Formats: sequence, C-alpha cells, structure tokens
Amino acid sequence: MATINIKDKDLFGNDAGEDESIEVLNSYYVDNPDFDDFFNPSIRLNVVSARKGMGKSAMISRMTSKLKESSDTIVIRVTGNSLLGLGDFQGHDQAYLENYWKQIICKKIILEIGNSIGFALTSDEMSMVEMAELEGMKSKNIIGGLIARIKGKLPLVDAEIRQSLPANPASLLQNYQDQHSDSSVWVLIDDIDAKYKDTPEYQARVGSFFSAIRSLAFDMKNLNIRASVRSDVWSNLRHLEDLDKWEQYVVEIYWTKKQLRDMLANRILSYVKRKSPKSKEARLKISRDYNQLFALVFGTPIRWRDDPEASIFDAIYSFSNKRPRWMGQLCRMAADQAKKNNPRNKIIDLEHIKQILEKYGKNRKDDLIKEHQHQFDELDKLIDAFRANSRTYTRTSLSALFENNFVRGRSINDIPEIDGKIYAALDDFGEFSYKIGLISKVHENGKNFTHFTDDPDLFRSNENMADAITWSVHIAYRAFLNIH
Repeated sequence: MATINIKDKDLFGNDAGEDESIEVLNSYYVDNPDFDDFFNPSIRLNVVSARKGMGKSAMISRMTSKLKESSDTIVIRVTGNSLLGLGDFQGHDQAYLENYWKQIICKKIILEIGNSIGFALTSDEMSMVEMAELEGMKSKNIIGGLIARIKGKLPLVDAEIRQSLPANPASLLQNYQDQHSDSSVWVLIDDIDAKYKDTPEYQARVGSFFSAIRSLAFDMKNLNIRASVRSDVWSNLRHLEDLDKWEQYVVEIYWTKKQLRDMLANRILSYVKRKSPKSKEARLKISRDYNQLFALVFGTPIRWRDDPEASIFDAIYSFSNKRPRWMGQLCRMAADQAKKNNPRNKIIDLEHIKQILEKYGKNRKDDLIKEHQHQFDELDKLIDAFRANSRTYTRTSLSALFENNFVRGRSINDIPEIDGKIYAALDDFGEFSYKIGLISKVHENGKNFTHFTDDPDLFRSNENMADAITWSVHIAYRAFLNIH
C-alpha cells in the first residue's frame, strides 16, 4: 500500500521548472507531440512561446538535460538578462541591433569556452567578434571561427587581463578546437523578454534578437539555438517585417484538458514510485488509472456545476487557467488547508479547495502584478476596479466600470502609460485586461473561452465595438475580488 503525505512539498512538483531536479522533472513530464520540433536535435532553430507558468523554462531544462547526454555537444544555457548584461543596447536601428546581438551571443560562447578550459576573459570592453568578422564566418564551423578570432586578439589584451591568463592560452584554445572540431554548440536562451514594454525601443531590441538568432543559426555550421518568449510579447511583435518568416520556427505551448489531467496524475504516480516503489499503486498507468491515482490524494468524484459525478480534476482545471504552475500551487494550498483543518487528514476535498480560493486569487493577482506591473504602474488599482462587481461584461459595461471605479475625478494626464502607450480612451483598459488574461471572451455554452493569444485583435474588432461579445473575469480571481 502506497504511503502519501499530502503536505509533502514534493507531491505536486516544483513551481519553477528550472529549479526542479531533472530526474524528478523527467519522471512526471508529459510529452506533447506539438513540441517535437523543439526537442528535435536535427532542427537548428526553434522558439517556445507561452504565458508565464505554462512550462517554458521546464522545456528549456528538459532540452538541456537531453543535450548533455551527448559527449560531442557543447551546451550553453543563459537568460536574456545575462545576455543584455554583456552589452549596452541603445537605439532603434534594426540592422545595428541585429549585428550587436550576434556579437553578444558569440561573446557568450567564447566566454563559456574560456571558462571550460581554465581561463577567464573578464573585460566587458574587449570586443570578441567585430561585425565585419562575423560576415567572414558565414558557413564556417562556429567553434573554429570564434577561436581563430579570439586567438588573434590575445596579444592585444591589456596587462590586467593578461596576468589572469595561463602561460599559453593560444595553445589551450588550439587544443580545444582540435578536440571539438565536430562538436555542435547549443545555445538555450530563457526569458529574452523580461520587463518588455510594447514601445518602439523594446520592439526593436527584442525583434532584432529574433532576427539575429535566425541569421546565426543558418549562417554558422554546428550552431543550434533554442529560446523562449512570452506569448503576449510575441503577439506584439507579429507585425514586424523582419519576423514575417518566423511562424515555422515557433512552438506555442498549449495544454489540453487531457494533457493537464495526465500531468497531475503523473506527478502523483512519480511521487508514489519514489516513496513506495514496491507498492501495487506504483504499477498504475496514467492512461487508464488516472481516477485511481486522483483518489489516492483527492476526494473524488464531486458535484461540480451540473454534474453530480464529476472528477475533482474538473474543478482543479477550471481554477488553473490551463497553467501547470497554477495547478500545482492550487493543489499544494488545498493540501495545507486540509492538514490545517485536521492534521490526520489524508485526502484533499473540494471543500478544502473552496476554503483557499480567496488566498489563491490573491496569489494570482500578485502573479499578474509581477508579470505586468512594468507595463502599467497602476495595475493593482485596475484589478481592484472589478471588486464586488459583475463577473461578465460587454464593452460598454466594461467602460462604465472603469469610468466609475478607476478614472472618475482624474484628468487624462493623470493616467500612466499603458504598455508603453499614452492613455487615450476607456477601451485601453479593457484591451489591456484582455491582454494580461484578467478577462476573456466567454462563449455561449459558458464553458469555452477565447484568450488574447487565440485572437489578439478581438477587443478592437467591430464585433466588440457593437457589444456583441461577452467578457468574463477569470474564475481564479473571483473569490478574492468578491465576485459571485
């Protein structure tokens, strides 16, 4: 008989995929055939797009693990902020920024090679690869091309740097090149769009990054690139001319209800296998036994909406907004509540979930603020404008809500910029609320929703201008905002 401690932090996995033990992550990761291109080593360039909490970093971690199993692969994982810290990005000129990104990425590769063989090039001012030199490296092996250039620069390094180098760094570099002449270099870049605002400056900076990695991946031999980007940012960049050929290289994370169900069941099964490997429950299969796995942890079935025999997963799915991170946090909070009610509790019931919804909604609000505060300084107040009001709206009633609860008594100049643009009309608040996922279009059946990434232009459509769309505040926020 399997032993399960519902309050064990390992039961529902780590909220941050990049912090999860790779062995544990691999044990419960649910493969999605839509992600095949991202994980295919023969595909040189691919980018994963999704909202926060959908698993972008987990995919980067899993890809890193797969690549490190190969002895002839050099793997460099880096964040967007780390790359930005290697240079000084200024201006809006697309061609200049694209070449500058190429220099920065090549500089990162050289720094990693230097670290791996025992010397550090610490001068941020030393240009590793000039623009003109990059042109000369086309169709050449990335390792040999970069090493040839850095070897040529070593005599010019200033005295301070020269003292930190080994006696014969050129020889070390040559040996490295000889040993890795056929190696592939993989650069995995996470969160390139941190603190993005939809301004010309940010559009140029982030848009030129994608132009740069596409050029590098196909100009240099043995170089492969993976990156991640928030889906709302990608939607904002979709009109840039330089990105018109990018659709084939982008994988959008979308989890079906079945996939999220399997993901939660697999986390429970993985926990059982780690804690009680010889139990009969460890031999269960998520494809056929998911209800048995849920019953090890949850009180199920439940009455949910109009179904008296629904799975408790139906409720978990509704509150999670299709985000694996939210799903794990909801289950963990409900487990804490179950133990708080009675330390002898071994099962999480629907009542425990209901009891934590207000706190859970506050956490979701905090998530929105962390993710989007830099786009609108008064996001906290904007969210609170919905407090104790309706759960559904038309465009007109949304405008009335914002007028009465947010704008009244203020001049237009008192309203901060919204996503890098000067505030002009009440519709700006509605469109932004749609963009960040606070509201979505609800379909006539009351069960299906259209989100910003499904249709970015929907709020400004003629259909919405005619009040023909019903908008709904997401269920995850309602308890906290006192919406019934």
